[in-house]
Amino acid sequence: MKNSIQLQLFQTTKQLNLSETYEIIPKGVSKNEKSIVWANENIAEPVEKPFSINGKSFISEISPAIFKDRKTKKQQSHFPDLRENRIEYAIISLASKQIVNIDDDKENNKVFTLKTTYYRIQKEIIEAINVVERKNLKPRDCPYNITSIKEALKILKMTTITVVNEDGKNEFIFNRIKNIFLQENNVHIELGNMITNYISSGDWRATDSYSILASRGNYELKLRVLLNLKFRFASKNSPPYSPSLSLIISKIDFNESKEKRITLQKVVKIIEGMHEVEVDRTIVDRKIVDAIIHIYPTDSFIETMIQNNKLTKRTKEAIS
Repeated sequence: MKNSIQLQLFQTTKQLNLSETYEIIPKGVSKNEKSIVWANENIAEPVEKPFSINGKSFISEISPAIFKDRKTKKQQSHFPDLRENRIEYAIISLASKQIVNIDDDKENNKVFTLKTTYYRIQKEIIEAINVVERKNLKPRDCPYNITSIKEALKILKMTTITVVNEDGKNEFIFNRIKNIFLQENNVHIELGNMITNYISSGDWRATDSYSILASRGNYELKLRVLLNLKFRFASKNSPPYSPSLSLIISKIDFNESKEKRITLQKVVKIIEGMHEVEVDRTIVDRKIVDAIIHIYPTDSFIETMIQNNKLTKRTKEAIS
């Protein structure tokens, strides 16, 4: 079973939270990343991104989807980016409301087939934006039209993620969407074991899902996911999450500036839009070389997490 393979790869106990592991694995590549190497003007090499789980080092190799570009009619590499992340989260959100559809394949691995429409995917994102931004938008106002959603689903299906452990002896290869069937306005999406585990565990319901789906930028989205993991059981007496600036830079792939002063300003500005922040700067020769960012969850966020954890408990009880 894939669960045991994953546990063996990540060399941890059976208590491993595969949902959290899935979030930690780098799966996207921003269009302007300098790490992209183009074999020619259309085809890119896979991008490797290091990450760690419980102090153990891994490499995520992201091999882009390759298919004919709508405009140039030439074969083109496509990496998953912000659009694909938001649409994947919309799919997870929709699927989390239909947990009774979880099944087992011939190898006894959990799979889930979501039967939905492009309109419903748009509606899921717009509902989140309306809640977070206090607007009254319609699904037609979604930042992604049907053509764009179709392309994003192809990228999620065709991009291959290969996770290799530190000594390079073990690999885990997966696609974010296992299978997909497109038919006019209907779409059938078969999700693999890792995402199905995410759904069946109820972990998505224990997130500030509206804020994640409504994220307008990659850094904002990645920070919201990170802080959801760190504040999963937040309370008014919880200590702050106090990562270093360097750690946050690596977690969200921040690459806009090499100057720490500017980077710190931009990162703090994003976090201040979510939570309360205090900063301890490390200064050498009058220059900021690093900082500790103390992040305190807001009262409204704490209440959201408390209510969502109650939903998660009900979900687990419903499928146990």
